[in-house]
Amino acid sequence: MTVKKAYDFKDSPVFRLRSKAKLASLLFISLEKLEKLASLERGRGYYEFQKPKKSGGFRDISAPIDPLKQVQKRLALLLQRIAPPDYLFAPVAGRSYVDNAARHIGAKSVRLLDIEDFFPSCSVKKAAWFFGRKMECSPDVTAILCKLVTSADCLPQGSPASPILAYLCYIEMWSEIQAIVERAGCRLSVYADDLTISGNVVHEAMIWEVKQTLFRHGHRYSREKERSRRGSPAEITGVILSRNGVTAPNRQHRRIHELRDELRNAPVEEAAQLNRKLSGRLSQLAQIRAGNSSNA
Repeated sequence: MTVKKAYDFKDSPVFRLRSKAKLASLLFISLEKLEKLASLERGRGYYEFQKPKKSGGFRDISAPIDPLKQVQKRLALLLQRIAPPDYLFAPVAGRSYVDNAARHIGAKSVRLLDIEDFFPSCSVKKAAWFFGRKMECSPDVTAILCKLVTSADCLPQGSPASPILAYLCYIEMWSEIQAIVERAGCRLSVYADDLTISGNVVHEAMIWEVKQTLFRHGHRYSREKERSRRGSPAEITGVILSRNGVTAPNRQHRRIHELRDELRNAPVEEAAQLNRKLSGRLSQLAQIRAGNSSNA
């Protein structure tokens, strides 16, 4: 993948954007169509459905209609070119879930936190703050951008712009958390709504300060998904972290063996699909192995 050169906030084409016509041009759409998308009544710009969670239950998804999705994808692309901090791994082009776990190689203690209902907790007020205060857009441009990226007064789960905006709209919160972790002599990584903190010792007082910062900014952590490991392997974003490196979980190796067994007896019409699945699993395995050398 080719990763385009990142730039500072002030070098972004969205910074100090004062013209709706220029915004439309940046988003590769006419101003008339852009304003129509921004003025869609609630429920007409998204397909609403539920998706099962791996942990059980269902997640509410708001998938944008195609014209809106294309605009959101273009905006997300522009915003993702703003230089990310070292601790942010998703959504960042060129950084992966493996890199997120490998950042903590060598740590004796690991603490994992998960923000509960992350996107629904990201309010339209924070989007207005980001575009209006941080990016210094004019009020009319800020208003139309907020309408394009939010639904029901929050970032919708299913929009291609929501992941990067969830970080940018709360950039002050993330900076505060990074400062707390750094003062404690620990290391932070953020992968969407997953926080991993590691070090020789991860003190409870520091974790409490991180949790209080989340609360103060309107977020809550999931008690069920909180994990603490000291001197034992920890699973971070689907990768097993030990003191010496990262490995694939046993279920990954088991599924590879199962797919190979299935392929031996599969009819011709099913073989192609099974081969694609096996190839994908083997690529993931190679990526995880490569994570050790890239962080050596």
